[in-house]
Amino acid sequence: MNFLLIGGIVSLAFAGLIFIASENLVSTLSIFLITFLFFAFLIKRLIDKYQEKTRRYHQCYQFINSYLISLSIKGSLTAARESSYGTADSGTKEVIDSIKDLDEEEKLSYLCKYFKFDLYHLFLDTIKVWREQGGDVLMMSQYLINQVRLKEEYLIHCESVHRSKLIEFFVLWGITLTILTSLRFALSQFYSRIIHATFFQVAVVVLFLFVLLSIYIMVSRIVNVTLEGWKDDEK
Repeated sequence: MNFLLIGGIVSLAFAGLIFIASENLVSTLSIFLITFLFFAFLIKRLIDKYQEKTRRYHQCYQFINSYLISLSIKGSLTAARESSYGTADSGTKEVIDSIKDLDEEEKLSYLCKYFKFDLYHLFLDTIKVWREQGGDVLMMSQYLINQVRLKEEYLIHCESVHRSKLIEFFVLWGITLTILTSLRFALSQFYSRIIHATFFQVAVVVLFLFVLLSIYIMVSRIVNVTLEGWKDDEK
């Protein structure tokens, strides 16, 4: 997602609206700059962390499923790892390639640093028990598989809810700002009396700053998805 492009588009839209509402170049340029920096840095950082967290969880989900199925069929850690490698994305493959000199158990243990989720630790415990006791690895890992699937479904559900909430949010604020600019022309005589008043100029700027604050609150809630084991300050 290109946040520079999104920030530029939203900044131009906000700048146009505030100029129509206030006819003040200082306010217009200030809101343009604040909005662009807001999206390009603050919102981008929040979304980047969220996308990295969910990407790694999806990869962890695929890795565990593919590994267990292949291990059940072939009974080999090497074959299971190669099968999981085939379904991984470029980022995950790069990590696995960087540890190719380790043995299979060490590779699995090392990936804890990448798949920083409690379910991956449970996966390692399952593999350890299977190596020590043998048996049907799919039966032994049934609880793990169910939990991984439930969390994956939870993430998909969250993404669906977030999309609908985003649409509602922008529609509501779009209507509000459209009404504001429409009043500029519908009540032109009234506007001509107050448009240069300091309190009105300040009020218009504060309104747009409040829009940015509400966007930040909304995005903060969207990215606050709990995935046990992951910390939001992870790199």
